[in-house]
Amino acid sequence: MLTRELVRPEERVSGEGGRYRLAKRTIVDEEPLASLTLADAIRVSSNIAMVKFAARLTREAQYTTLRDFGFGTPTGIEFPSEAAGRLRLPREWTRLSAASLAMGYEMAVTSIQMAVAYGALANDGLLLQPALVRQVRAPGRGVTYRHRTEPVRRVVTPEVAAALREMLRGVVEAGTGTGAAMANFSVAAKTGTARRVVRGRYAPGQYTASFVALFPADRPQIVLVVKIDDPRTGSYFAAQAAAPVTRSMLEQALAARDVAIDRARLSTAAPLAPVAGLESSDGVVPYVVPWPYRPDTVTARPVRTVPDVAGRSMREAVHVLHRRGFRVALKGWGVARRTAPAAGDSAAAGSVVTLFAGPAP
Repeated sequence: MLTRELVRPEERVSGEGGRYRLAKRTIVDEEPLASLTLADAIRVSSNIAMVKFAARLTREAQYTTLRDFGFGTPTGIEFPSEAAGRLRLPREWTRLSAASLAMGYEMAVTSIQMAVAYGALANDGLLLQPALVRQVRAPGRGVTYRHRTEPVRRVVTPEVAAALREMLRGVVEAGTGTGAAMANFSVAAKTGTARRVVRGRYAPGQYTASFVALFPADRPQIVLVVKIDDPRTGSYFAAQAAAPVTRSMLEQALAARDVAIDRARLSTAAPLAPVAGLESSDGVVPYVVPWPYRPDTVTARPVRTVPDVAGRSMREAVHVLHRRGFRVALKGWGVARRTAPAAGDSAAAGSVVTLFAGPAP
């Protein structure tokens, strides 16, 4: 729609009070709004608004766009018997197929297809050939194979890709994806909740919760796809089931040394407190606190006692400090040795605690 200039950023459609009758089908929004822009529709996952906006596309245009993003065809990744997913030709659609596709139904998509599609948005609209192996190293010979980036096709213009990333940022900042929000880094993402198909039929009471994130939102380096079949977390909605898992995985990626993140390119908020005792930046990785976290309210931050985490694994120690409400900067790897401020000292919630770690004794 954006590529074909069929919708303006300020244009709104009616939310229909949360119930929209289309032919013999009633489309429902869980959290209806009176009127919605396209950005609003993406932010709150409005089925009604997306159906209305998608109706402006011809069947051929809607099919072509979905196919350009890689749906309905194998990605060609180096894996035997890759599933192609399912995307029917327009001549096979029913009267309601266009509306169903706008909501994510009447199609089957693999996780790698979803990652490739969102990767195109992260890469300014250019879809890339996915690969399982980045490089191969041999003892004494260094790198014997390195994957080279292979563009497949341009899906959208850089301007449209940037506009969509901004809309996806709104999902995490004030929409259905707030469970994935991080204190110091921006995330662009989209939730997806669909009825689960078992043996070709919708399984009663079963759902699939999915969440796709671009991290960071400004200049994405990671595409993360979380898919949970039939979640048992108290809610089957992706906002409650998959978004928190995504945040946890991003936190672990930031705390891990072997994850391919260029930390020099990460734009972070200014630290609330100086990190003491860091003579160099080697091994220092920022960690985050749960959302909501408001760095402007420095004067209102409660004072908390720094827990004793000495002897714990680094991951366990970080989680203990995280649950207490502190940000964490890591110095070293292995087993937790001490913290600064020291265990038992008081520090404001949201301030930085430096965790010093070393090899296990």
